[in-house]
Amino acid sequence: MNRYLKLFYAVLAGLIIFSLFRIGILITYFEQFKDNSFTQILFAMVHGIRFDASIFMTIILPFIVLLLLPVNNKIYERIVYWVMYVVYFVMVIYLMIDAVYFGYVSRHLAGEFAQLGQDKEYISTMGFEYWWLVLLVFLAGFTGAYFWNKLVRIEIKKSEYNKKANIRSAIYFLIAGIIVFILIRGSFDIKPISTINAFISGNNALGNLTLNGLFTSIRYMTENRNLSTDIYNFYDDNETHQFILSLKSGKCEKPFRFNDKPNIVFILLESWSAYYVDSFNGNKGKSLTPNFDKLAENGIKFMNHYSPERRSISAIQAILLGIPPMDNIPRLGFGLETISGSGNLATILNNNGYDTVFIQSSKRNSFYLDVIAKSIGFKEYYGMEDLDEILDYPDKKASQFGWDYETYMKLYDVLKNKGKDKPFFAFLFTGTTHIPYAEPNSINVKFPHNTGDENGFKNTLVYADWSLGEFMKKMENEPYFNNTIFIFTADHVLGKFEKTEFPEDYHVPLLIYSPAFKEKKEYTFTTNHIDLASTILDIAGLYTDRSEYIGDSVFCKDNESFSIVHSYGSAKIIKNDKWLIHSFADILETSPEDMSEDEKNSLAKILLSYYQESRNIMMGKYR
Repeated sequence: MNRYLKLFYAVLAGLIIFSLFRIGILITYFEQFKDNSFTQILFAMVHGIRFDASIFMTIILPFIVLLLLPVNNKIYERIVYWVMYVVYFVMVIYLMIDAVYFGYVSRHLAGEFAQLGQDKEYISTMGFEYWWLVLLVFLAGFTGAYFWNKLVRIEIKKSEYNKKANIRSAIYFLIAGIIVFILIRGSFDIKPISTINAFISGNNALGNLTLNGLFTSIRYMTENRNLSTDIYNFYDDNETHQFILSLKSGKCEKPFRFNDKPNIVFILLESWSAYYVDSFNGNKGKSLTPNFDKLAENGIKFMNHYSPERRSISAIQAILLGIPPMDNIPRLGFGLETISGSGNLATILNNNGYDTVFIQSSKRNSFYLDVIAKSIGFKEYYGMEDLDEILDYPDKKASQFGWDYETYMKLYDVLKNKGKDKPFFAFLFTGTTHIPYAEPNSINVKFPHNTGDENGFKNTLVYADWSLGEFMKKMENEPYFNNTIFIFTADHVLGKFEKTEFPEDYHVPLLIYSPAFKEKKEYTFTTNHIDLASTILDIAGLYTDRSEYIGDSVFCKDNESFSIVHSYGSAKIIKNDKWLIHSFADILETSPEDMSEDEKNSLAKILLSYYQESRNIMMGKYR
């Protein structure tokens, strides 16, 4: 037998282990999967091999390299194979722990793996409770060792050392390397496989059946290298929960009253800093967004609205899941979906009779949003590849994040046949205002254009606003228009040319507009993206549990409200014209600098309780 075939059998044995555990989970916890068809379950099982191969090949890569080296030494080869078997055995132990854990929480281990080695009492207790599984694992280990020994003792052909043999070995080694590389990445795409790819069916149970505990744990670890499992333990959990609820005691306004559930269109605007929008910057006369400003004249403006972080995916996470960015928690699309216990906004709306649509100007897989949209409940999803070319641009391919006008027109076309039998919720994410700033159609070029400077950005902003205006003109002619509420905000500030200081460097517009209830209102209390999931449910008449999310509907806010923004290693709380920065250990900075100790302690308590409660909600503590 040659060394490649022998190694293939060894690798195949490892992959079979993963499949056996997946079958075991399916049989043991079949109650969780019984509502799915045989075809759906089979697809999830087969799809799981992709994740198994990715993490398994990552773990055993060193052994593959060592065993493919042209070394003619039996002792060397046997030592490598037996060390490899020990690694297999450790994997089996971990997968068994994961299978038991799955029965309690209906998902695989993720961040919890960091606690296993620290809690010896827990491990010993579980060991006694599941003594028969411990025995089974060791029996399997000894049985496996018997058959492994047979494989190890198979003689392989000695490597030849001549020019022809060396060239052949090099070719085989290269081919093997390419195969291993593809399996580890799990994809032919630019991005390697991630946990979110398991949820392509949009079904949470099947997504977790596809995954395995080693993949979710190691991905979680590599994407959160500074994991600290107790970073957000500050107070007693029950006291924290009651304290946060006490901050939501204000009465809620009802500015919109519809006979039927309203349609909701949510527009997330790429990099629209409040600084550049006259209706939100104190009317500085920049005149870059006249269409948006016209809507603001008859809408509800929240003048002190902040993004929770300066990353698009964090904004989407906050808006659609109601979970703020945190240092020791992976972002949406990078592991959060495996541990999130908070309500998925789109799923809740689906379950209450809404059509749901997600569309972005960027490519479908940007930020993994194609899979994210399905995993969190959206029934329809569209990206750049689905948009028709409509306008003439100097270079149609120049906008790496897509063209806003075509995106709006796609949404308009998608919504044409909706809103008749049931309401719809549409989420649109623009992209033309993202650097590099592609030159738009000629009527919107107001400044000398450069793809990297402020003039370039301003031109794309003028174009983006014009595109929005054209979209609203077309929407006005639709029968569902007067029964539709539009929500506009930005994912984050531009943060490049404004030269603003905190908190202005997180300040974005928030406008809620209803054609049927045109009434100009301005609110100056602080709000945040984290409040928008609750706000959408409030507008839909579905906001019945104010403990579901850490945020609260903006229509329930008052002058005691606060906003929290995140930066790596610290967090900042804004309340009216005061703010405080905290490292989760100490207060770092305040404004005003002479803030009283009582006020410092009060703001610090709110901030720390906010993160502790966010973690608890995310982990499903109150479900």
